[in-house]
Amino acid sequence: MSGGPRDVADAIRRHGEAVASGKHLFSGLRMSVVDVPGADLAMELEVDDTVTNPTGAPQGGLVATLADIVGGRIAMEGLGDDCIVVTADLTVHYLGGITNGPAHAVGRLLRRGKRTVVTRVDIHDGRDGPLAAACQLAFTVIRPSV
Repeated sequence: MSGGPRDVADAIRRHGEAVASGKHLFSGLRMSVVDVPGADLAMELEVDDTVTNPTGAPQGGLVATLADIVGGRIAMEGLGDDCIVVTADLTVHYLGGITNGPAHAVGRLLRRGKRTVVTRVDIHDGRDGPLAAACQLAFTVIRPSV
């Protein structure tokens, strides 16, 4: 994103069109928002043979993607429709597999600044299961230049 307001607005528009078309990569993932007291956002990803590796657990990149989606949605809260966030840093500590599913991601805002937003996402093996991944994410806020 190097250009001005049109570049950001065009990127947002094209992304929205891809998601709405059902052809976006994430369209095939069965994710849903769930209510978790104290969370800024919580989502679950259904775990079945379509998203697991031979051990029966989701591949690590998919776990990181789930954290990125939850953290990114938290980071976008309160920003104008003409703004986006991009992942600047993503740290995942893999603590165990997610074999009982769903992958239960609980996100919280750690810090919101003008240019950077930091979130934490804990991913559990099932709603009441053990912590499977502890993730911290930093996002850069991209605003159109005026």
